[in-house]
Order: sequence, then C-alpha cells, then structure tokens
Amino acid sequence: MEENNFTNENELNNNIPNEAENNNNAQKENNQPNKTVNYNTNYNTNYYRKDSKKTGCLVAVIAVVVIVAALIIGFFSMIGSMFSSAVSSVSSTTGSTYTYVEGDYVETIPIEGAISSSPSYYSGGYNHQWILEEIDRLKNDESNKGIILYINTPGGGTYESDEVYNALKDYKEATGNPVYSYYAQTAASGGVYLSMASDEIYANRMTLTGSIGVIMSYYDASGLMEKLGIKEDNVASGRNKAMGGYSGLNEEQRAILQSIVDETYNIFVDIVAEGRNMPREKVLELADGRVYSAKQALDLGLIDYVMDYDDFMTAMENKEEFAGCEFIENTYISNSFLDNFLAKTGLGNQKSQEAQLLEMIEKANQNPVQYLFDGVY
Repeated sequence: MEENNFTNENELNNNIPNEAENNNNAQKENNQPNKTVNYNTNYNTNYYRKDSKKTGCLVAVIAVVVIVAALIIGFFSMIGSMFSSAVSSVSSTTGSTYTYVEGDYVETIPIEGAISSSPSYYSGGYNHQWILEEIDRLKNDESNKGIILYINTPGGGTYESDEVYNALKDYKEATGNPVYSYYAQTAASGGVYLSMASDEIYANRMTLTGSIGVIMSYYDASGLMEKLGIKEDNVASGRNKAMGGYSGLNEEQRAILQSIVDETYNIFVDIVAEGRNMPREKVLELADGRVYSAKQALDLGLIDYVMDYDDFMTAMENKEEFAGCEFIENTYISNSFLDNFLAKTGLGNQKSQEAQLLEMIEKANQNPVQYLFDGVY
C-alpha cells in the first residue's frame, strides 16, 4: 500500500508542469499572439474606420451641397423680393393674394392689427401702404362695384387712420360705389375713425367698439434714471424744444400737448358726426373714450346692424347694387424672404428686456398722437 501511494504521488508530480517552464511558455505565448484573434480584431477595426471615413465624406459633401443650394435659393429669393417690392409701388396686387375674376366684383379689404405706417413682418398683418394702394387700384377698376372692410383693430396712428379714411372717401366720390364695414372682435378708436366712410356698419354681438378719443403717451423715466445715475442733458434752441424726453413734462409742456390732443379729438368728433349723421353734441356725450358693446353701439347709433359674419355676407350678396357680382378677398402677404424667415422663426422679435423697455419709451415719445384703445392693444 505504501509502495502504491509512493508511485501515485510520483505520477502526480510528473503531471504538474514545472513553474519555471510555465513562465517560459507564458512568455512565449505573449511574444507570439494568436494570429486568428488578432487578425479578426484588426480586420474589423480597419473595416469600420474605412467605412466611417467614406460615410463621413459623403455626409460632408451632401451637407455642403445643401448649404450652397439654400444660399443660392435664398439669394435669388431676396433678389426676387426686392424686385417685387419695386413693382409693388406701381401694382398693388404684388405681394397679395388676389383672385382674378371676369366681370363685376366686390372686394373685402382687411383692417387687422394696429394701424401704423410700419409694415408687419407677418403675412396678413396690417400694411398701411398696401391698403392705400389697393383702394386706389379699386378706384380705377371699372369692374369693381364696392368695398367691404373687415375691421379687427384697436386703432393706431391718427395720421394713418385719417389717410385711410380720406382714401375711402375719395374712392366713393370717384366711383359712386358703396363701402360697407364689418366689426369683428375689436373695432375701436382709429378703426371707428376710418369706418366712418362706410355707408353701413355691421358688428358681431361680441364686438368691442367705441373708444372715440385721442391719447398721447409719454414715459417719465426720471426716477429710474436717478437710481442708475443717469441724467438727461439737452442743448436746445428753446425751453420746449426738448419736451417729451425721459424727464417728463412740466405744466407748460403738458398744456401745449393737451391743445394738440383737443384739436385732434375735435376732428374725430366731426368725422363721427358726419359719418353717422348725428348731432355733434350727441357725439360729444358718448365720445369720452369708453368702449361699448355691439348692442350699446347699436342703441347709440354708432352702428347699423348686429349679426355674425356669415349673415353679414348673405346680406351683402342680397344687396341690389351687388347683383351679379362676385365677392373676393384680397390680403397682403409679404413676398420677402427675410420677412417670411423672421415671421416663421420669431427672430425678428427677440430682444433683451432692456432693449424692449427702451424701445417702448422711445416709440411712445416719438409717435405720441394716437386713436388707440389701449385696453386691448
């Protein structure tokens, strides 16, 4: 038994590799790596890198082509818009959606947004110059038999409101054609002013109208400037030359501006009295700047009918003077590449709070006289 144990131990020892020998074998294995494994690894890695480079180059080429194409299209679009702008001063149909019809027609012109000489970046927004040109075009078109004004505005500049009013009056005198107005959500102040050229005025039952009056807004920034250590210093030819600046108004300057407001207000009152065939004294009673509901306006004689827009259009189609006419709408839409880009991205309106505050103050101080309902705008 002992002999057998001895023999088995020897056999076991013979089967165990020598430690030094194992180290040598390991070293040899490290020096001679498995070719199959390394070949596959190297092959896959190299294949990936080659594929990546090809794909990356292809993507880069496509990106460059797209960018260049976009720049070329943008360039020619801007050139086209510049050309269109030049033509629009001659032809009012440029930059607008216009439906050409054969025979007689009645056209709806929208008065939407704040009435201002500054054109809107947004398609369909108020564009003062286009509206004047469109009224003038209709005046010289024998196929046109009337104008409908779709009014949804809080008002705006006194000058611009008066220009549209006078253009409509001139249209009526030159053609003998009627003008009808429809008040939508808001038809206030300057919107009321220009609508006084209408033969009849209709309103939705939820319309806010009125606000017959004039406003001059100034911002007194003297308190803020004092906190910031800023002082306004003007070199002017007279004591009232610099009035309306950041430092507010004194009593003399306030009286000067009040006289301008009163004069402009009296023009507004006279326009309403003439347009609504109403005694001036009655207009003065209701023209304290307040707004009215459609029913209140109807009771006061400021409008003629209250109905929704579909019923209004049915009433227009049944007008004897519009028999056989087609009804079309013409809306200003900017063709400018830059305008469309700014409108869609909103980049044209992105300003810092400081810039917005300064612009608000400067705008109020530079354009003070307005037929504007400030509660909605």
